[in-house]
Amino acid sequence: MTDTTTGSRRFEIGRVISGTFAVIGRNFVPFSLLALLLGGLPNLLISLGQIWFVGHQQTFSPQAIAGSFVGMVIMIVAAFVLQAAIVHATVADLNGRRVVVRESLKVGLSNWLPLLGLAILMGLGLMIGFVLLVVPGIILAVMWSVAVPAKVVEKIGVMAAFQRSRDLTRDRRWAIFGLFVIYVIAVWIVEIAIMAAFMPFMLAKGLPTPETTVGFTSSINIVSLVASPLIATISTLVSTAGGATLYSELRVTREGVGPEALASVFD
Repeated sequence: MTDTTTGSRRFEIGRVISGTFAVIGRNFVPFSLLALLLGGLPNLLISLGQIWFVGHQQTFSPQAIAGSFVGMVIMIVAAFVLQAAIVHATVADLNGRRVVVRESLKVGLSNWLPLLGLAILMGLGLMIGFVLLVVPGIILAVMWSVAVPAKVVEKIGVMAAFQRSRDLTRDRRWAIFGLFVIYVIAVWIVEIAIMAAFMPFMLAKGLPTPETTVGFTSSINIVSLVASPLIATISTLVSTAGGATLYSELRVTREGVGPEALASVFD
């Protein structure tokens, strides 16, 4: 799928998809380390906490509520640190640089608060958009799809990042929407594949009966403990690296710049 451009080449979602997986493939170890540390680990800890409180019948105790709140805050902060870190790492690779986890983490830690503000505003806008018959919400999601990499790479303000994303995605939004659809379908396939891989473990003792319900529930909890962080890690890694690759492709096709023009993130 292509779109018209004013830059040096046509915009193609196939190039974005192949570029995303090429970047991840070249940097599988540092990307996985970042994703597991900031994505998988917080999800795992929250899942462990939930299982512990459920097992001790303290789901609604003050300790459980406080623990859930603290865990959610940690997960939110970690998610935004991860977003900025993966954007930095992706741009580093596209710029021909070696990905250094420590440098990407530093960028992530310095950007999580602005990205939180950006996410709050984006969430409010999308919520209003989806209330208004869904379509406006989809339009806004596509329009703001590269606001995060624009904020991290160009070191601009939150509102400027929204405007920058709007400018970069202009005349390419149908193609980007198609990319979104492909991503959602891919995530569903990955989720189904992971759950199918764990199904033999869940059914090892047969289908649940009144006598085996507790054991079957425990099996489900164990599967959820492993599968949920794994799915979250994979989806976050692909979506964030994909967003940075999309941002780079939009700049190349709209402005005719090469990866070296993104080097401001290293200043």
